[in-house]
Amino acid sequence: MDKLIESSVIKGLLFSAFEKFGPQPIYMFPAPVDEDQLKKANSDEGEASKLGITSRDYTQIAIKNITLLLGDGNIFNQEHEVLMKYQHFGIMPFPDYHLTSLSYFHFIDAKFSEIPLASAFCILIDEKKRSFLYNNINRLKNIIMDFFSEFDKKITDELLPQEQVVGDFKKLLQKIINIEQTPSTPITTQRKMKIILSGLDNSGKTSFILSVDRKFSKLIGLKPTLGAVVSSIEALGTTIFLWDLGGQKKYHDRYLNLNKAQIYLFEADLLFYFIDIRDVERFNESIEYLKNIRKALQDLEQKTPIIYIFSKGDPDIIDSVKIQSNIKNLKKKLINVSSDISPEIYVTSMFEIFSILRAFSSGIAKLSPNRNLIEQNLSEFSSLTGSSLILLLSSDGLVLAEHFTPEAMKITKMQKSEELLNVFEVVAPQFTTLFKIFYKFKTSTKEEAIFRVSDSVIFLKRLEIVNYELYILFLIDNENKKDIINQNLQDFLNRTQDLLLRYIS
Repeated sequence: MDKLIESSVIKGLLFSAFEKFGPQPIYMFPAPVDEDQLKKANSDEGEASKLGITSRDYTQIAIKNITLLLGDGNIFNQEHEVLMKYQHFGIMPFPDYHLTSLSYFHFIDAKFSEIPLASAFCILIDEKKRSFLYNNINRLKNIIMDFFSEFDKKITDELLPQEQVVGDFKKLLQKIINIEQTPSTPITTQRKMKIILSGLDNSGKTSFILSVDRKFSKLIGLKPTLGAVVSSIEALGTTIFLWDLGGQKKYHDRYLNLNKAQIYLFEADLLFYFIDIRDVERFNESIEYLKNIRKALQDLEQKTPIIYIFSKGDPDIIDSVKIQSNIKNLKKKLINVSSDISPEIYVTSMFEIFSILRAFSSGIAKLSPNRNLIEQNLSEFSSLTGSSLILLLSSDGLVLAEHFTPEAMKITKMQKSEELLNVFEVVAPQFTTLFKIFYKFKTSTKEEAIFRVSDSVIFLKRLEIVNYELYILFLIDNENKKDIINQNLQDFLNRTQDLLLRYIS
């Protein structure tokens, strides 16, 4: 086992659980090194790094992981069935040990525990090679979940001694090493992402890119994209390559041909598909093109997530009977194309930048393995503070994570949508106001501010995590709730800071 680890990018494997004495490291590979031996080697940094991880280090990592899963402890009030459905992944830094981990959090139905056993398993990597985790996240997720679907059965009656499970973890490690030896992309110090923007010509792809990158002056007199244009932007500490695939029919075969598709579609992290909601006559053509793209992705054995952009939903026409009918018609068509998958749809307008940022944010969030765990913590924070809506925003207005309750619909006087409900639809009437307030607040020197909108209250706070400036926005029905928010905010940040630092990069 130790020799396998020495030959790998992996620095260690750790399985932790919440026992009667609290979070504990249960299975540790390689075995902990002697602290006295490590102290002697500290004078030689290279030798010290080869020795491995001490028992104290493993314990600290276990405490951080399990504490993150349990949050403020309210999770234990959940029903047994609810806890058993918790399955979250997160990528976390451990800078004190120069490590980054991919952690898998879940509960085990253990007979020796009164409640489901809280557990965390992590793959520990040299922090300089953390992109291995991001670039292979889906492959790693699959083998980890398959492993624990069987391993959990072995420890249902009791936590077995390490020597009885070493064979199981050795097989898991060999599968991880197989992924390392056949990487999807080279191991680098920084993650790079590929996002495709596709759709028919004149469907709003290039305008979308320019709006995200705030290059509004170039929107005037925009000409059709000829072929594929690749650009890049820096966001959330990573480089994002945007592939704008010109939508003229003469280029379709170039993108979809199996040999060429490996250039354009291969290893795409995300695909935005654009449809002009005013252009009824081309709806069927657009849907047919979409089917061909989905088939090409399937042939490449890629499960690239797709977000649908209904573009040109400008304020002066969006509420008209015709446009609303178009939207309803398109949603039905996409549901049929997507079979059992509920399509994620956003209506955007270049005249309302918030709508474009909201859609782009949703796409970026899909690429973060930490999103679900952050939103779980937001959910607990919402329950604790009585907040109806919480948005966690980057300094440039991207929504990193969100949580809303049914109360948000009452406060914003919205009726529940029959289908495809998301937080954007819930607060859409107030979203323009939210973003105007956000950008106004950014230019101020205040650390927090209260704004009244209709019958609700918006509470905004500026946060600083290491060198990153973030913002958190609350929608509440009573200004007095800001006191309990302030009292509990630091605990929330202490739990989620590491997740935010490794949101993407």
